Amino acid sequence: MTKKPCDQCPWRLANQGKRSPGGFYTKKNAKRLWGQIRRGGAKQSCHLTDPSHPDHIAAGCAENATAQECPGSVILVMREFRLLADAGRNITPASIDRYKATRKGGLTKSGLHYWVVSRLGFGDAPIVGGGVLPEVDVDDPEVGLPESLK
Repeated sequence: MTKKPCDQCPWRLANQGKRSPGGFYTKKNAKRLWGQIRRGGAKQSCHLTDPSHPDHIAAGCAENATAQECPGSVILVMREFRLLADAGRNITPASIDRYKATRKGGLTKSGLHYWVVSRLGFGDAPIVGGGVLPEVDVDDPEVGLPESLK
């Protein structure tokens, strides 16, 4: 089943720059969130499902909700992997070099390692924890990075 980003997702283009409690949709917060994703290290939780963060509760998360991964963040990562691959959809040393040269704000070396090894794995099975990525619509036109982070 395809997961969609919630209406309040910070990766929804319509939300970026909107006024919100705690500045959730500001450029500064988008930069912070993208920094976490691009460097890898952990799943980004959907703020309406993760009551472990006070700002998530302030944004409308129920205190008894069960944390789930943010589909918007997964869409962003999968798009980066499309940019990383060559024309044959393969990731090669040359395609990695091209990606690094053209995507200064893209996935870092540690981020690539995290997403490839811990999350994507081989045959869609993660190698070292992290869980399987949720199925998302990578082509969702309503989701994206702010221009300043591309």
